[in-house]
This record gives sequence, C-alpha cells and structure tokens, in this order.
Amino acid sequence: MTTFRFKAVRAQQASGHDVFSFAAHPRDVLSFSEIERVGRGEDGQLKGFQRHQISTHIKEIRDYLSRDDALLPNAVIVAFIEGIKLEDLGGGIVEVTIDASEKKPGFVVDGQQRLTALSGIEKPDFQVFVSALVCKDYNELRQQFILINNTRPLPKTLIYELLPTVDG
Repeated sequence: MTTFRFKAVRAQQASGHDVFSFAAHPRDVLSFSEIERVGRGEDGQLKGFQRHQISTHIKEIRDYLSRDDALLPNAVIVAFIEGIKLEDLGGGIVEVTIDASEKKPGFVVDGQQRLTALSGIEKPDFQVFVSALVCKDYNELRQQFILINNTRPLPKTLIYELLPTVDG
C-alpha cells in the first residue's frame, strides 16, 4: 500500500464537514478503500454495511464498461474517518493526500457494484469520479451510508439492523 495524491474540488456544504470530488483509476480507489460487507463478528455484533454483490448486475455493468465508448458519469462515494489530509489551494481546490501505507482508510459508501465490475476490466486510462466525505467517526459514516443509499431502498432488514447502531 502507498500514499495517493489528487487535486479535488471542495464543495461548501454543512459547516465542519469536508465534501470533495476527484478523478481516480478504479484500481487506486480499491487500493485506498474497503467495500465493507455487512455481516456478523465472532461476538455476534453487526459489522460492515454494504449489501452483498449482485453478480448479474456486476456482469451487466462490466459488459457495458468493456465497450470502447463506455462512459460512467456517476461518482463512486467514499467516506474517510482517518488517513486523509486536505490542503486548501484556494478557489475551492484542495490537494487530497490519502495514506494507505498501513491500511485502507476509505470506505465505499456507494458504487460498490461499479467498482467491482471495473476491477475485472483492463482499461488502464479509464478513471471514475470519486465524491468523498470526511466523517468524524464510524457512527457518522453509517449515518451517511443510510442517508445516501435511501434513494434506492436498502433492504428493510439491513436498515433495521443498522439503525440501532447509529446515533441521531
């Protein structure tokens, strides 16, 4: 693992929160972020939050993205709690430094199927947009996951399991 640097555009949104976007190769996104699948730890506690892969959906995406004229304007959303620094360059531009030297600090909040599909395609020049946010803790990350994924309904059983684990 290593350190990644990107120039990004930062959006002014909720006070005290950093939200920004940049372009990156899918292999890099997968090198600095986890797709943390929902499951249970040995102690029976809920861990993770991502739904399981949908192989037919991934195949459809992969078939499309394998084409030479494929476009993917939808951003992958990644949240960070640590391992990231932002340097304000002025004019809404920031330099993003992601330290993945010890572990992957990012968590894929949305776009897991697209990233999985892209991981099986050889397109060295293909980039995806990454919309990223910095969360203060894992609880806030789970809150953002629920809110962001509310447009395509999550399974009610997953929502019912996640809700008791978040404040607010």
